[in-house]
Amino acid sequence: MTPDILNTLIERDLPAARKGDSVAYGRLVSATQRMVASVAMAITRDLQTSEDIAQDTFLTAWQRIGQLGSASSFLPWLRQVARNRAIDHVRAGRHRETPVDPMDYLADVAGDPQHGPAETFAREHEAKQLAEALDEIPETSRDVLLLYYREGESSQSVAALLGISDAAVRKRLQRGRESL
Repeated sequence: MTPDILNTLIERDLPAARKGDSVAYGRLVSATQRMVASVAMAITRDLQTSEDIAQDTFLTAWQRIGQLGSASSFLPWLRQVARNRAIDHVRAGRHRETPVDPMDYLADVAGDPQHGPAETFAREHEAKQLAEALDEIPETSRDVLLLYYREGESSQSVAALLGISDAAVRKRLQRGRESL
């Protein structure tokens, strides 16, 4: 979705959503869900957790949408709600993984018809290395990298979602790639 279309959608649907129109709010959620999940993922480093936080973010936003000032503040406000939810989650220690029973893990690996144990190990090892590398990158670059590569957004869309210029997005992408 282009930045202009996103802004038009927000300007059109936000007033209706403020009045309780759940269909209009659903369109806002659809347009911004990838951005919200990516913001949460940049903080939690866990896909499932980031999706749970995105759901919580949208619920909180729905409950507080009447407090929002102008349509232009919707995206920054929504990003901040997502960040706060993710930070609260991390601080509470709920991000720790549940220990996996080795026998359950082996059964899952053995039962995967497409990948053998070596491929599964290599895939998990790469994912762990990437997560560790992302931990070393500043949060501003991490947000941009995740939106651009994981979500497949254009640099212009990332700029609109994050409220920064396209040139800043491209510079953060460059710095992020160099850091990786």
